[in-house]
Amino acid sequence: MESFLKRKNCDSADKELKKNKKEICPHFDNCYRKNPHHFKQYDHPHLNEFMKMGDSAIIPDGLPQPKNVYVEQLEILRQISASSKQQTTSNKATSSGNNVPSTSSSSTSHKLSNETKPGAPNFGKGTMMEKLERASPYNLFFTTIIKASETLKQSNSITFTDLLCPSLGELKCSLQINFMIDIDWLLKQYQARKQSLKPLTILYGDDWPDMAKFIDKFCPNVSYKLIKMKDPFGVHHSKIGIYVYDDNSIRVVVSTANLYYEDWNHYNQGLWLSPSCPRLPDSSPDTDGDSPTGFKKELLNYLKTYNEPLLKQFIEYVKRADFGLVRVFFVYSAPGKYYPKSNGSHLHRVGNLLSNHCILPVKTTPESEGPLSWGIIAQASSIGSMGKSPAEWLRGSVLRALASHAKSPMPMNSNCTLSIIYPSVDNVMTGYFGHESGGCLPYSKATNEKQRWLQKYLHQWKAESFGRTRAMPHIKSYCRVSPCLSKLAYYLITSANLSKSAWGGPFAKDNGVYIRSYEAGVLFLPKFFDEEYFEIKNSSDRKNKSVFPFMYDLPLIPYKSDDYPWCN
Repeated sequence: MESFLKRKNCDSADKELKKNKKEICPHFDNCYRKNPHHFKQYDHPHLNEFMKMGDSAIIPDGLPQPKNVYVEQLEILRQISASSKQQTTSNKATSSGNNVPSTSSSSTSHKLSNETKPGAPNFGKGTMMEKLERASPYNLFFTTIIKASETLKQSNSITFTDLLCPSLGELKCSLQINFMIDIDWLLKQYQARKQSLKPLTILYGDDWPDMAKFIDKFCPNVSYKLIKMKDPFGVHHSKIGIYVYDDNSIRVVVSTANLYYEDWNHYNQGLWLSPSCPRLPDSSPDTDGDSPTGFKKELLNYLKTYNEPLLKQFIEYVKRADFGLVRVFFVYSAPGKYYPKSNGSHLHRVGNLLSNHCILPVKTTPESEGPLSWGIIAQASSIGSMGKSPAEWLRGSVLRALASHAKSPMPMNSNCTLSIIYPSVDNVMTGYFGHESGGCLPYSKATNEKQRWLQKYLHQWKAESFGRTRAMPHIKSYCRVSPCLSKLAYYLITSANLSKSAWGGPFAKDNGVYIRSYEAGVLFLPKFFDEEYFEIKNSSDRKNKSVFPFMYDLPLIPYKSDDYPWCN
């Protein structure tokens, strides 16, 4: 079927534009958006026609998108319309984000919606620099959840616009490497900080319809590249930001969040923000200025895997920056075959780092605490195909890496306890948005049915301590916790879910592993923070020390026999 707009001549389109005082969506009837803010910004004549039909509207066959897309878009428009009428009647605009319906906003084409306002410059207590100083030395942050008022008050909860706060520096240009990017939403965040005209480079993995056309038409300051994967099972899944300031210093953000509205407002996400990395003296070689963790070297190695001209200037900025204050390790996966002494796979990199730097108590008596008493927790937002038994990949490959420590590098058959946190159907249905809460959990039911043995490893999502239980986790984290549930031997936050594509396939005879996807994360190890272990609970002997930020509740709650993991 021809586009609705293609049936209209230019004059009628101009009349529609003047009548509604909104620009017509550049995607026309191929629009895929379900963000209420998008419908406040752009007009959709084909949806207007359906709206006129009322509840009797019938979506015809042959449209570019599946029928359910238009049905959901119409529901959003109806809610926006109802909200607008209510505001007109009361002649009073709602100013509190808690009073705004979960699927609507109240912005104009030049303002952020109320649900986006938590990221406005005056949100929260203090500037982002002050928040960063309070979060030191770990610099680990979580996203604010619009429905969870507690998160709006937490000192290490932030919005995307916090990353653009002028207190961090005067922005010169920036790079966003991500999977899914809503360029309209992203530029609104830059606009909120008056940074919308600064040069922005994006590398993305999800080819949304007409995204390139939209950028070419409306975003002259944006350079972009869709990263096409050679392997059909691979995805460009990394989530990294590099911010360059007027003094040529930089900051790096490693995150779990895609760049669109729901990921930063509805789901639990995590991100690490680097200290300021000042420019090296002109006389210094590029190899200077690395951190004790080799962060700079590994970040450069990662950026070079793209062989992408758009990244040349950012590679130069990284080369000329001093990363001396960085205390975390950069962990990445990139498509290809990798071996134990080469980085490029989470399995090798994490296993090697833990083998060299993870210290666990030595068991000296039958009653004393030993390495096996420290359990491993893997928390992810999706799970891949693991095979017919735990030994095939979960314990045979992933556990070899996660169970590694200085006294037991890459153990072949570890008896260490492994627990997996993944939301159940009940977790999702009691979430803030009902079944829509599971939008960030793309685990296949067909895959789950082939690995029902996984049930005994699964645990509920629960984060009551920080008011985050009803917001589903898109964050991915891996750690090793003490038997008293108060200490961590390490903590990894990464874009990598529990899948072979992300971590690497089963170890081959030559110990090589095959990677299909791009992934990125940071690994925290206590000794690089001058700690024996990370403390995740306050105690009397920790008054002058930082407590490591930890999102979910301990002890974990295992799945009951009738629980079922949420599947899309």
